[in-house]
Parts: sequence; C-alpha cells; structure tokens
Amino acid sequence: MDSTKLIILGDILGGLFIFGFSLPLVFRKVPMNELYGIRIRAAFESEQRWYDINAYGGRQFAAWSWLLIGAGVIGFFIPPGAAHAYAPVSAATVAVATMVPTILVFRWSRRRPSQ
Repeated sequence: MDSTKLIILGDILGGLFIFGFSLPLVFRKVPMNELYGIRIRAAFESEQRWYDINAYGGRQFAAWSWLLIGAGVIGFFIPPGAAHAYAPVSAATVAVATMVPTILVFRWSRRRPSQ
C-alpha cells in the first residue's frame, strides 16, 4: 500500500474514531472521571457542568470529525500527479478538525458559567 493510501485510510479511520468516541459524550453517558471526556478545569466544577461541557464538546468533535472523513474520501479522487500535495493538506485538516472544536469548547465553557 502506498503512502497516499495510508494517509487516506488514516484520515477516514481517525475521523470515524473521533466520531465514535464523541457519541457517548453527546448522549451524556460518561460520568465524571480522570480518563475519558472533555477534561478541562471547568468540567470538574460540578456533575452538571461535566455533562454540559462534555455534551457540547462531543457535538463539536463529532461534527468536525466529518471534515477528516471527507478529506479521506476526497483523497481517493486526487490525481496521481498531485498526490505529493495531499499529505500536507491532510495534516492541516487533522489540525483544524481537532483544534477548532477544542477552542470552541474552551470558549463555550467560559461563556456559560457554572450554576
């Protein structure tokens, strides 16, 4: 398998992985813990805050994971001569698909103080 196909596979599987791990957060199935979830200081203020932040974060990560999946699917249609440009575009997509929801969660948690 050539490197472009590995990157495509990584994008698709990575996006599916993020989407799958986001769903329990969206549906508020993950109790407060030290290993899994949106683990920012504000989330540990109360149980209600944990579930609110994790549900919002889960929705954001689930939505942005589709960008990664889409980048992988688009990779199948890249002409062979342009394959060398796919790796940096894919890396940028991974950065955007993980950093944007992270920033959105921090901003959302600051605008929604604990009750």
